[in-house]
Amino acid sequence: MASGGILKQPLLWFAIIGLLLFIADSQLSNNRSEIIIDAALRDRLGTLWTTQTGLIASEAELDALTESWLREEVMYQEALRLGLDQEDSIVRRRLVQKLGFIAESEPLPDPEIADLEYFYQENIEDYTLPLRYSFQQKYFQAMDAAENALAQIIGGMPAENVGETSMLNQSYAYRSALDLNATFGAGFADRIANLSNGIWDGPIQSGFGYHLIFISAIHPEQVTPLQAIPEQVLQDFQRARQLQARDSYIDNLLDEYEIIMETQ
Repeated sequence: MASGGILKQPLLWFAIIGLLLFIADSQLSNNRSEIIIDAALRDRLGTLWTTQTGLIASEAELDALTESWLREEVMYQEALRLGLDQEDSIVRRRLVQKLGFIAESEPLPDPEIADLEYFYQENIEDYTLPLRYSFQQKYFQAMDAAENALAQIIGGMPAENVGETSMLNQSYAYRSALDLNATFGAGFADRIANLSNGIWDGPIQSGFGYHLIFISAIHPEQVTPLQAIPEQVLQDFQRARQLQARDSYIDNLLDEYEIIMETQ
């Protein structure tokens, strides 16, 4: 039979196409990832169930957990195959976060006392209490009402007889500038700093209205001794070393890459 006749045989073409499809399907089948469900996996799922519920999973519950995991795994593998993890900012941040945890998880030796003392001195600002105020306050909605009340106090009226009701406390103790601004509004700490100590003074404005202030004590900055906060200093020290380990890990990774800065 001539070659042209062979090419015109439909059964031959059908056989060739079928063979090609078989080979392609075989290749695709071989490229598909295997999903292995073994005893170790079921044990992990059972342990997770116990951790979350406090109960031991029955065989039926374990089967359901395994089926749920399998369906999730299939979707996960297919998403990876389709490249859905690419250019996804949420996935990117999550992977970076997980790698950061790995970089920080390197076991470190227990610090020496000298190490903690040095760290404490180098970061003494973190263990120093700021300037703080203890004071009483009288609240008024209007400036003129506050001024009139101050004149009455100076004239001999007891301070407890003046002031308007509000949600604010009548007295505050050991409040820093940060505390004052958080409670009364931005700038309140600067205003109270200009008042006299030991007398009723004001009025000064807050985010609520106007106040007469009696400063009973000004507490200067105070360093907390290391002996009083050893656990806090230890935690801060260990966290600082974890961050340092992560930074070193990233620096070592950068050395393995060629960084190309393209300019327009």
